Amino acid sequence: MCKYCGKEFIPRRKTTQFCSRSCTTTYNNYNGLGKKAGLASVKSQDKRSKNEIYFSELCEKYFHNIETNKQIFNGWDADIIIHDIKYAVLWNGVGIIKKITKKHSVKQVKNRDKLKIKEIENFGYKPYIIKDMGKFDKKFVEEQFKIFLENIND
Repeated sequence: MCKYCGKEFIPRRKTTQFCSRSCTTTYNNYNGLGKKAGLASVKSQDKRSKNEIYFSELCEKYFHNIETNKQIFNGWDADIIIHDIKYAVLWNGVGIIKKITKKHSVKQVKNRDKLKIKEIENFGYKPYIIKDMGKFDKKFVEEQFKIFLENIND
């Protein structure tokens, strides 16, 4: 039985789970949950910067209920989700302003971010964007955390 459409088929290999490439792609794109995933967002989860990780550690010390890189916004994730105050922190690196690889499209990244922000707001969370164009810098992260705390208390 196809894992996506439920159709019976004869697999070529024992490990084959889908009847077609179309079912494989659709299942992977929808994460098997019936909700379209922010695919580029998912692929980048394992590429967290040291600055982002340090910021999330500061959040963990200050807030009670946080998650990192969870797809809770209709398949989209946020880098740091602070449930206590309903904030979703997006840690944007250099890829948002300049082309970093041959296949990289800044326009596409910006369009995805617009979609992501809209979904975050639809869930009642407030997006908070931090632009980080440099290497690991403890003072930079601590300053950003201080600014963040000031913004949420306004």
